Amino acid sequence: MTQTPEPAQQRGTRFSGLALSSLVLGIIGVCGSIVPILNNLTAIAALVGVVLGIIALFGTRKVMAGIGTGLGVLALVATVAVQGMLVNAINEAGSPGGESSSSERPTPESSADSSSGSSTELDFGEKHTWPGGETISISEPGPYTANNQFLQPQQGKRYVQFDVHVVNDGNDEYNVGSVTITAQHGGKVAQQSYAAGDQFPNSELPPGDEVSYTMVFEIPEEPGELQVSVQPNAFAADTVYFTGKV
Repeated sequence: MTQTPEPAQQRGTRFSGLALSSLVLGIIGVCGSIVPILNNLTAIAALVGVVLGIIALFGTRKVMAGIGTGLGVLALVATVAVQGMLVNAINEAGSPGGESSSSERPTPESSADSSSGSSTELDFGEKHTWPGGETISISEPGPYTANNQFLQPQQGKRYVQFDVHVVNDGNDEYNVGSVTITAQHGGKVAQQSYAAGDQFPNSELPPGDEVSYTMVFEIPEEPGELQVSVQPNAFAADTVYFTGKV
């Protein structure tokens, strides 16, 4: 039995329908690609349009099929780009280190919750908590007068003192002796007077406990900005600078 071949006119009509469908689906995909969530559905429509357009290229409506295929591909690319930007925007909005918060100077309350960043600048009297739970504050500096006549500052220099307050808000014991504190005054390194002030504590601080001790530094007599840098240990990535005019 001989099968009658399908007339060329019918094949052309069928491919014309595929080309038109590809064009319509491509337009829908492009229009919906900029709408979040909805573009998930329109992307599927665009993908179907691409497949139909490729098939329709074998028909008589090649131009229409080509346009539909191109619009479908464009819709898929636009959908991926829009969803990528949306994900980045959500991540930045939920990040504590986003631009909206990093440009603001931390307050005493916000500094206590800070857990990342290479450096933070605070006023004397404020406090900062590191990821390990070490909360450290530096009091307002004041003059220090030595009772020992042999313990006097050099000519043109003076002594200042401040209290270091350490609280262990972590879950493990914390060695207070691992705190690293340095000072600068007017852009020059200030020398600590180890013979003055309190003996540096070198003990394990249980969780929930706290300790305070006094440090004394020698600085020039001229007023200037005193900057005290603090790290809870030598491996801490976050350095906090307490600053103020002294």
